[in-house]
Amino acid sequence: MRFHGPLATLVILVTSPLCAQTVSTPAQTFIGQGRGVDHVGVVVRDLARAQRDYEQLGFKVTKGGHFPGGVSNSVVYFQNDSYLELLTVNASESAKRSDAAALAEFLRQHEGAMFLGINVSSAKRAADYLRARNFDVAGPDPGSIMGQGQTTPPPPMWFDVGINDKPAPGKEGLTLPIFFVEYVFADRLEKRRAEGSMDQANTAMGIHSVWFAVHNVQVQSRTLQAAEFKAGGSREAKFIGGRGQEVTAGQGVLVLLESSDNNTLLTRYLSNHDEGIIGLSIEVADLGKARRLGEGTTAGNLETYEGFYGTSVMLPPSVTHGVLIEMYQPVERAR
Repeated sequence: MRFHGPLATLVILVTSPLCAQTVSTPAQTFIGQGRGVDHVGVVVRDLARAQRDYEQLGFKVTKGGHFPGGVSNSVVYFQNDSYLELLTVNASESAKRSDAAALAEFLRQHEGAMFLGINVSSAKRAADYLRARNFDVAGPDPGSIMGQGQTTPPPPMWFDVGINDKPAPGKEGLTLPIFFVEYVFADRLEKRRAEGSMDQANTAMGIHSVWFAVHNVQVQSRTLQAAEFKAGGSREAKFIGGRGQEVTAGQGVLVLLESSDNNTLLTRYLSNHDEGIIGLSIEVADLGKARRLGEGTTAGNLETYEGFYGTSVMLPPSVTHGVLIEMYQPVERAR
């Protein structure tokens, strides 16, 4: 399944850490000067309710716009230039476009994180790079978002590239919901920063890692490495019954996790989802503030634990609309 950049053309409380070893690796060639891990799309049934829930958790949610096919969004911008995109779709309009129909089909079964956008400095260069490595590539395709009252998309605001999940014979594909995006307007983030849109009450600084539930870590890791992503260290996420490997993606990382047992949260996820995003790690400047805001929303005690990246708490899917969100404070920030 292919997704377009910010969808353009797009309760279990856990308290155990991710454990791993790290390997330092250089940035990927096709990412260029792009930041790598850029944004995660969380698809929800009621956008207004999801916005309120995230605001109660201490996230500043900025009103977005709408796309063809009945898709609307809101955005949580972070200091490290990554962001969360909350999306919903009007099912009666979604049949008009394949990307909107994909969201509607996802929502018929569940809410949750549906895709990851990876920022590259050149969509054309990324497409050429991947095609040279025998991947079945779609794009670059232009995309833009419409503001209130607009019925015609404005000129391109980004270009995105996807790898087909059902490749042509003899070509390589990718079943993970990942695409690559180049933004046209270089000053878009500076404007958001000046407006204060990135100032989060829970002190969230940005998305560091995105966790993918997969059937076979070796197969997915081999595919990503063929695209010149760099393998990192091993991972174990006991709280969801997962083990696997980290893969670097510019300034962020992907965590590939397969089930280590037949009766685990990760196994249950894969029983009613395609391979996809089960969770993510967000860095915060002050875990105490993030924890207090989280507890105020969940009406429960969020236990801290020593996660892989630092002291952490986990926000339950019941308040995040279907995705595990680990909030962590790095050791250097805790001093």
